[in-house]
Amino acid sequence: MLILDFRKFTDCRAWAQSNGLTVRKVHIDRGRSGYKTVERKGFDAALAAVTAGVVGTLIVWKLDRLSRKGIGQVGKVLDGIEAVGGRLVSVIEGLDTSNDSARMIVATLAELARSESKDLGTRVGHAKKYLRSKGRWIGGQPPYGLRVDPTSKKLVHDPECAVYARLIADEALTGTSLVKIARLLNEYEIPSSRGGQWNAASIMQLLRSPAFAGLMPETETVETDDGEKKYTGRVFPYRDPATLDTVEIGEGIITVAERDGIIRQFEARTFAYAGKRRPKTQGTALLTGLVFCGVPGCGSRMHRVGVSYQCASHRSGNTCVGASALSDAVDAYVAERFLTKLPALEPGDPLLVTITDRWAHRADPETFAKRDAIDSEIRDEEARLADLEDARYVRGEFNGAAAIGRYNQLTERLRGRIDGLRGDLGKLSVPSMDVSPMLDSLLLRQAWKDGTDDDRRDRLSLAIDRVEISKGKRGRRIIPEQRIQIQWARLSA
Repeated sequence: MLILDFRKFTDCRAWAQSNGLTVRKVHIDRGRSGYKTVERKGFDAALAAVTAGVVGTLIVWKLDRLSRKGIGQVGKVLDGIEAVGGRLVSVIEGLDTSNDSARMIVATLAELARSESKDLGTRVGHAKKYLRSKGRWIGGQPPYGLRVDPTSKKLVHDPECAVYARLIADEALTGTSLVKIARLLNEYEIPSSRGGQWNAASIMQLLRSPAFAGLMPETETVETDDGEKKYTGRVFPYRDPATLDTVEIGEGIITVAERDGIIRQFEARTFAYAGKRRPKTQGTALLTGLVFCGVPGCGSRMHRVGVSYQCASHRSGNTCVGASALSDAVDAYVAERFLTKLPALEPGDPLLVTITDRWAHRADPETFAKRDAIDSEIRDEEARLADLEDARYVRGEFNGAAAIGRYNQLTERLRGRIDGLRGDLGKLSVPSMDVSPMLDSLLLRQAWKDGTDDDRRDRLSLAIDRVEISKGKRGRRIIPEQRIQIQWARLSA
């Protein structure tokens, strides 16, 4: 039996015990909305375990803990659970889908939960609108150098860091680059608002913040295809709908005029294309997502800038001395190593096994999610069996005929469950992947030549975990064997 929500764990455990069930696992999605379209790893893992037959019962404290997206999602969950003979239990509503009449009630409550979440969002929106109109901080962490006055709910200077915030502003106003400002702060070990190092992006975000200039901020939203609102991350000064004037939120580190001047500097350092902001390109370099800085203590991703791969941490102003290398030379070396190594692999080679496994996972992720759930349960049951054996033969906890009889019953039950789980695992067939074209040198090189960079990157990510580039000496030609280290793929533990 699984419990999806930890908030009311005691109630769920009590229900399980009163119904003779054992809690196998508790899945938690902290801070993840059941209404919005967000990743919920706890929800996904719990559903995979039930639909794989690892457990027969999924318990939620209340149905809206499972989902607030209505019968569209809940119906699919019920279908998946019922297909394997499982059941869903909601403690507070007293619902158990092993009862045929429960499904209709679940459908009704699912729609009610969706409606309540939508109404709650509307009420919260109205509350924020009211607080904005009064110039009060509506929540969240204020910009660096400022804090919220507990009485007025307006922003005031933070005595601990306002002086450093003003230093950032002064440097920006004199035209100092954001990278140099970040390096200055990091060199003097002045922590950022979250306690880490500064970088160019965090400083730009700070200087652009309307609240940094004492203005009420508002985050831009757009409507998605399914009618929901999604935040874009772009923040601008809030304007009163009646007067269209900006609203003050308290003290600022800079003035409004200074903020305008800083933003004009930012715009002067960039350029417009066809009257529009140029879209961000995705994966333009061959090793995007695979190449990392090899400077000791760094390990940050590297990105292609111009004709070179450069350390992102160094470019953003962090303390890394920064590795860089000509991208064409790195790409050619890694590609040739890849095209040479794969045809030389023998059957059973760990790298070939890993490539086959990764390819299969990509082909059928749902089956592997179920297999992972069953594997996890087998390991848990084997650990229980080992502990039980230790209890008898090492700790001597089973003494007398009656105790030994109980021990035999427990071990027999555990071994039976392990055998049953292994049987279930055997029924989930793994996709058969033909990797022979990747082991034929001529076919592999032809496919590489005919493919796009996306195709080549996909092939590389099957066989390579990461490529690290160490720091070279300025003006010296790169010697790939000395500066490039390839970490070939390995199966996850």
